[in-house]
Amino acid sequence: MPSFDSGVRATHEQTARILQHITNHWVSCCLYAAARYNIADILVAGPKDLESLATETGTHAPSLYRLLRLLAAHEIFEEVSPRVFANTPMATALIGNMYGSMKSFLLIELGEFYTPWGNLVETLKTGNTAFDEYYQTNLWGYYKANEEKGLNFMKAMTNLTGFCDTAILEKYDFSPFQTITDVGGGNGALLTAILKKTPGTSGIVFDEPYVVEQTAAIIAADAAVKDRCSTIGGNFFEQVPAGTDAYMMKMIIHDWNDEDSIKILSVCSRAMRKDSKILIIDGVVPEGNTLHGSKLMDMNMLVVTGGKERTVAEFDELFRRSGLRLTRVVDLSISEVSIVEGEKI
Repeated sequence: MPSFDSGVRATHEQTARILQHITNHWVSCCLYAAARYNIADILVAGPKDLESLATETGTHAPSLYRLLRLLAAHEIFEEVSPRVFANTPMATALIGNMYGSMKSFLLIELGEFYTPWGNLVETLKTGNTAFDEYYQTNLWGYYKANEEKGLNFMKAMTNLTGFCDTAILEKYDFSPFQTITDVGGGNGALLTAILKKTPGTSGIVFDEPYVVEQTAAIIAADAAVKDRCSTIGGNFFEQVPAGTDAYMMKMIIHDWNDEDSIKILSVCSRAMRKDSKILIIDGVVPEGNTLHGSKLMDMNMLVVTGGKERTVAEFDELFRRSGLRLTRVVDLSISEVSIVEGEKI
């Protein structure tokens, strides 16, 4: 390592770029505070003066002003007149009930994930999952014990990955399947979108019982699919519905290490018919050091779940060890996820 006496110096541009990476964390913390106090939700009704906002949120007005001033500089809010703030179009993604909202994800990442990320240094030393070490349970045990946060997690994952549903429907033809099981399907958003596009298909959302209890109500209220979509609660380490044409998992396998992923895939393999397909919708890590969203998500998996994002070769190995054969990888119009398709050996 060169010393300061070696004459090597960081350029202004190099220093500025590293400094920006560091201080982006401060902006994230400010966004989290705004989300916790529901600022964007409150401002849906229209601009509000600082004192009214502070009263409604139970915050210290001078401190709140400093927060809003910074977020206005980042075009999240707008100071439409002195000490009066309004939402900007960007704030739409912080409104809780808005399609595509990042509010739930923000509350997770800067909430229960915040301290584990701070322990990344220890994870790199031991290989142990930081979340598990801090909470003394894994992510799924934590959410079973904190069901309200678990439902927020489900909502966050739906909004976080919802943008890829259109790309999936554009690139993959689901019409050959009469029946589809969405394993770990959450609120059923992807499956119901598929069923609406393919009227001859029916489906099952399979997830934890506390999850599908909510999902069943959502499906029952959707006249377009309620007669073709059902829910089943259970544990995908033990059993999934048998004999359907396709088994789909969106952003599920990346949550688990190789040993657990093989257990899940093996359960699916046993449930599949010889002509069934398995569709793993996950990020696929490209070879080399190109910038790719899967590599950032991979670090989140390292810290929070103990899972990982995988290359094509790594998916091929998982499939082989689970009684499956990888048949193709379908790239989508977005780079964040692909469809890894397989069949039973």
